[in-house]
Amino acid sequence: YGALDEAIVRDIARRLAKAGGVTWTAGWQLRCAQEAGLLYEDIVTEVTKITDASEAQIQALFEDAGAEALRWDTAIYEAAGLSPPPLRQSPAALQRLTAGLKKTNGQLRNLTLTTASQAQQAYIQAATLAEMKIESGAFSYQQAVRDAISQAAANGAWVQYPSGHRDRLDVAVRRAVLTGVNQTAAEISLGYADDMGCDLVETTAHPGARPEHMIWQGKIFSHSGHSSKYPAFISSTGYGTGSGLCGYNCRHSFFPYFEGLSERAYPRERLREYEEKSVSYQGEKVSYYDATQKQRGMEREIRASKRELAALDEAAKATDDPVLQAQLEN
Repeated sequence: YGALDEAIVRDIARRLAKAGGVTWTAGWQLRCAQEAGLLYEDIVTEVTKITDASEAQIQALFEDAGAEALRWDTAIYEAAGLSPPPLRQSPAALQRLTAGLKKTNGQLRNLTLTTASQAQQAYIQAATLAEMKIESGAFSYQQAVRDAISQAAANGAWVQYPSGHRDRLDVAVRRAVLTGVNQTAAEISLGYADDMGCDLVETTAHPGARPEHMIWQGKIFSHSGHSSKYPAFISSTGYGTGSGLCGYNCRHSFFPYFEGLSERAYPRERLREYEEKSVSYQGEKVSYYDATQKQRGMEREIRASKRELAALDEAAKATDDPVLQAQLEN
């Protein structure tokens, strides 16, 4: 998907640079529309190839995650004298695995097809703006094309959600896969817990958890919500919602807990260490969570720079105008 992202901006840039002289005639308008249509078809073809190739990888990812979740849970059940069946011998678990896989693959296909549409619009908008700049006489042909390429590189690979929220393709895909895998593994774990008659679960914990997740990480909950000693699992953790446990980009999970047999995996002292953990950045003390958010921001900026460089590089190779080529290379 990273390769698809770069291919989109390179193709947009190459088409802009090869368009030749920009005029305001009807012929230019027709050519621009034809180019936009070809661009859309090219991207959809590439999306189909990449999505089909990745489905096998995603399927393996799901199976590995399900087996790994079950491996840890099985050890706990066996210590409690129970014998859970293997993943592939449990119809309920396999059904949950298949449902989660189909859901995530559907999200990926929808995301990439949305990107094709966004790229088409980015090409039309960038080409139209370049034409207007030149006709106004305020910009040279080279300047207008260079600006259009930068605009296309910045806007050509966004994913637009029905809510109006936008994300880069790589960000959207990572979120879909991470969330889908985590939710499927969680559903498999809950299915086994129900089959084994285990009502209690302990959530995992890690440094740098988002503040709203810190309040429930590393604690014990009742799945049924009928325990008088432990809080209800779903209402306390927000499990099943986008912002809760196993929701969007959440790295937490949970495992079975048997009172009188299990030992707490996260004592209070360790949870306090996680909450108070910080790093030193440019002479300042920064919380671990804030540091991870800053790191993600830096990574997004690096990817944006790489996209723009790829677009400028492709345009410099494609143009026959020596002045524009020199400016693009510079």
